[in-house]
Amino acid sequence: MKRYATALLLLSLGPLNSQQPLADDAQIASNISQTAADFQASTRRFSNPKWSYPAGDLNSVLAVTRQQLLDDLPKEAAPLRAYVLQNFPASLKGVPANKKVDMKICGPYLTNANNLLNSLKNVSAYRLDLILDSNPTGALFEITPVAGDKLSRASRGTITNLWRGVYNYTVTRDGQKTITGTIDLVREKGNALHCTFVHQGSSGSSLPCNLLAEH
Repeated sequence: MKRYATALLLLSLGPLNSQQPLADDAQIASNISQTAADFQASTRRFSNPKWSYPAGDLNSVLAVTRQQLLDDLPKEAAPLRAYVLQNFPASLKGVPANKKVDMKICGPYLTNANNLLNSLKNVSAYRLDLILDSNPTGALFEITPVAGDKLSRASRGTITNLWRGVYNYTVTRDGQKTITGTIDLVREKGNALHCTFVHQGSSGSSLPCNLLAEH
């Protein structure tokens, strides 16, 4: 059974079966730490505020590091790979490769790149078991990664071995207003998505779900 089966509806309360993990989290963490160290070493020369250099020099380092991060992640980690593609800068936008730049221009790019590397290094695990719960119970959750197909669960349940990344969710229940939102499972802490409905007849708007830490 594929991890991301299209429009898979699970109405039991058991965990979502997933294929055996193909990569070890410890090895992924080691690879990413090495990539981060290589990036630090490669960009040290760009950090002197008194120097300027061709934008293409930094573009090369960014592109190589971005590709290395993708190589550090297994193919089945589609949500996490998409996270890298969306958040790690590939080049200085709108700057010709031969134009001289300094920290005023490249500083924000270096900061964004280092922030992402630190986020990836600091996660406790690259997969998690995401608990889904609603009040009232009996909701249908649709969890959609930015890369991959829809996962659906009935409340209450758990999606096991879910790769970190950004996910959109839609939570529905008869007589209640639909809840929609987005969770960032890389930067946000927590492993339990708790959703509280607003009755269909209420004048209030639906509220986003809360991502909480639950053991």
